[in-house]
Amino acid sequence: MKRKLISAAAVVCGAMMVGACEQHAKQGDVLIIDFAGFLNGEQFQGGTSTDYVLRLGSGQFIPGFEEQLVGATKGETREIKVTFPTDYQAPNLAGQETVFKVTIKDIVK
Repeated sequence: MKRKLISAAAVVCGAMMVGACEQHAKQGDVLIIDFAGFLNGEQFQGGTSTDYVLRLGSGQFIPGFEEQLVGATKGETREIKVTFPTDYQAPNLAGQETVFKVTIKDIVK
């Protein structure tokens, strides 16, 4: 009997895959995100994007950014705190602690 309950739950979840079962982002998932970066409480130029496609674990962002999105769910907004590398190409951001407000618009498994 227990086996049938588990199977039934899996079928219901699978049948309504889009948004019905809460998915938590994990390494390798593709996220569609909106984000805005802030330095000392002020939004900085070049730190904003909408509908950005990010594969978690790809290393597209500075260290620590992608790791803080693991476990996020569709529709969630997170504040990601990261420090830019000291040798970063934008001198105004090099070595600076920043906050990114990130909204998860979709998770593609």
